[in-house]
Amino acid sequence: CALPIFRILRAAASKKKEFVLSFGGYSVTVGRGNHFEQSFPFVIKKILSEPLKQIGVNIVVRNAAIGGIPSFPYGWCLRNFLGEESDLISWDYGMNEGNSAEAFEAYVRHAMLMPHQPMVMMLDDKRARKNVLEKYAQDGFLVDPIAVGKGEVVKDLLGKYEEEKDRPPGLKEWDVWGAPKGSPGQSNWHPKKMEHE
Repeated sequence: CALPIFRILRAAASKKKEFVLSFGGYSVTVGRGNHFEQSFPFVIKKILSEPLKQIGVNIVVRNAAIGGIPSFPYGWCLRNFLGEESDLISWDYGMNEGNSAEAFEAYVRHAMLMPHQPMVMMLDDKRARKNVLEKYAQDGFLVDPIAVGKGEVVKDLLGKYEEEKDRPPGLKEWDVWGAPKGSPGQSNWHPKKMEHE
């Protein structure tokens, strides 16, 4: 049996349609402090475009994140913000929503009502929210949900290298913004360019 993601990609390829990745979240997802196209949704597009093109799939990325707008009531309007034809949607609201899972669960339930029943990608590692993903997947309501940890996991790795030149490519220039110095959003809670990559 093929993994669910492969079924989705095969279906997209067989219909010569677009595979739509729609991203919701706060200013972190927007890419504040960097150029908009340097935000991780567009980095994902850059990485996936060529391989998906090889199987006949055109990838479309929508970065609908808005700084300071929480997942509730945003999550109740997913069709309006992310589009009905989304094949994957993301949730990146953990910065201001504490440890609870109520707003996230409402977001997931509204995702399940969308026409394409999109995959759900959560950018967060809070146990309560991971439990929601696991429960809905085990019960067969979500196909291939993904929980992604953020750049905090890299900080321990950075301490292992005394000098910048000794770091592997993905960790070089970790503290450098993508936009010119002084651009809006260059604050300590926003990820710099390489964290988006």
